[in-house]
Amino acid sequence: MKPELIRNVALISHGGAGKTSLSEALLYDSGAIKRLGKVEEGNTVSDYDPEEIRRRMSVNTSILPCEWRGCKINILDTPGYMDFVGEVLGALRVCDAAIVVVDASAGVEVGTEMVWSYADERQLPRFVFVNKMDRENADFLRVVGEVAEKFGVNVIPLQLPLGSQAAFSGVVDLIRMKAYVGPEAKEE
Repeated sequence: MKPELIRNVALISHGGAGKTSLSEALLYDSGAIKRLGKVEEGNTVSDYDPEEIRRRMSVNTSILPCEWRGCKINILDTPGYMDFVGEVLGALRVCDAAIVVVDASAGVEVGTEMVWSYADERQLPRFVFVNKMDRENADFLRVVGEVAEKFGVNVIPLQLPLGSQAAFSGVVDLIRMKAYVGPEAKEE
């Protein structure tokens, strides 16, 4: 593959925001894997080390290659706990962009602020992915407001959730103006 068609994208966040589960979904949707692993079951692609499986959290950065629309994307699934910050810093040194994963119920946390500042130091473009909309106390608009306030940035949602907490059922893609609902995210 030509170098200009390769992208390195780091998933960064406070611990427990769902980076590994997101990376699993990205690999599945791209066709790189045929089944979704779960952190709780110890069968995800990125958390393969026995210590990661035992702790149910990432300890090392994993490089997860997939292809999407003619580009090779190397997803760098980084640890969220600050004990392993060296892994995050190393990943940010080699990536082209970052996806900041924020838990919809917890909002912007200390670890979120730290990884954001690391991405600022590297002048990396980034997306914010609001995760866990199905959890109790999930509030998409609150999280979007917190990100804008804490980091002094304009936040433009590309998708809006359909419901939240137990009533979460999918998303509306604001670019394509289509809703995706249900467990298989079927277009409506």
